[in-house]
Amino acid sequence: MQLLESNIQDYKWGDSSFLALLQGRKPGRKFEAELWMSAHPKSPSKILNSDETLKDVISRDPERTLGPRATDFHNELPYIMKVLAIGRPLSLQVHPSEAQAEAGYEREAQLTAPLDDTQRSYLSPRGKEEIVCALTRFDARFGFRDMAKIRKILSISKDTEFTELLDLLSIEKTEEENIRDIVSTILNYGPEQITKMVLPAIDFLLSGDGLEIGISDEEMESFAPVIQMYPHDPCVIISLFMNRVILEPGEALYVPPGTPHLYIKGNAVEVTSNSDNVLRCGLTSKDVNQKEFLSVAQFTSQTPTIQKPESSNHSYESPTEFSLSRLVVTTEWETTVTGPEVLISTEGSFTIRDLTGETIDVDQGTAVWIPFSDGGYSISGQALIFRCSAM
Repeated sequence: MQLLESNIQDYKWGDSSFLALLQGRKPGRKFEAELWMSAHPKSPSKILNSDETLKDVISRDPERTLGPRATDFHNELPYIMKVLAIGRPLSLQVHPSEAQAEAGYEREAQLTAPLDDTQRSYLSPRGKEEIVCALTRFDARFGFRDMAKIRKILSISKDTEFTELLDLLSIEKTEEENIRDIVSTILNYGPEQITKMVLPAIDFLLSGDGLEIGISDEEMESFAPVIQMYPHDPCVIISLFMNRVILEPGEALYVPPGTPHLYIKGNAVEVTSNSDNVLRCGLTSKDVNQKEFLSVAQFTSQTPTIQKPESSNHSYESPTEFSLSRLVVTTEWETTVTGPEVLISTEGSFTIRDLTGETIDVDQGTAVWIPFSDGGYSISGQALIFRCSAM
């Protein structure tokens, strides 16, 4: 086991204080969006007080570090563990499945553009799915509302754009075809048309009649920053058709490939596949690929499943190659190791001891790497610890 020097991504949607306070640093003016604990080539974590990265350690002996499933994991750590600090809305985005990522990566490999070129959307042949667990109240959009609610939202105005979208709906088409047609049409609207749609939507929702169409006053207030930042972006309208999800601390959500999602505000622990493939539709200053978004996204109504912790040692359910657990440690806790693990405490410090008796004192906000070869460990102290392990 070794301490990691976690890497911070300074994306513009970040927060200027949360990650600093988590790690006991003085907040600065710079936005800090994500704290990464990974062996991903984009941002591999360093072993603390070393020039060696976690990627180097794993590459040197995949079977010892990853365990008997090393080849199943392509001899890579199969996840990226992150702490998110969201001060401003992220992009409306979707992630590809493994098959979609492989096909997209192979297709783009025929291009002469380098991997970091804006022409490329698939930076690796790995699909991406994720689990997000709230540390503070977390505001998100996830999947699409049912057709009845979408129809009500489109009925708030008699303007041409709204009536045009309503006319697209047909009982002869499937739900997926209806939603896809609406989204595709909105994406073809120009800035003036979008602004024309946003204004009556705001007026209606601020009138207090939003409950009639399933949108509360609180939801509209929380969405105001998105409208203020991107008043001409078609994804402002598209986002109104999506389910609002509020996660309270400890609650989690599994985000499968193909599910459109948008994170508005809050702090969370997130674990994703070992992939940085993100297909953005809008609400961002980064490059978007609406064509690829439309080809990958699932345009069906979804009911978000919020998972609540049921004990002091709770593992969240997902069909992934990795698992995320939330541990409330008050005295001592021990376990065996079935795959490579990363631990981080978001509240309090702790001491970890391996089977040989070696101990490490771990500060809040510092990550610990535990290879498969360690076999097991025990933890003592008082801390809220998030544990990620390969299955």
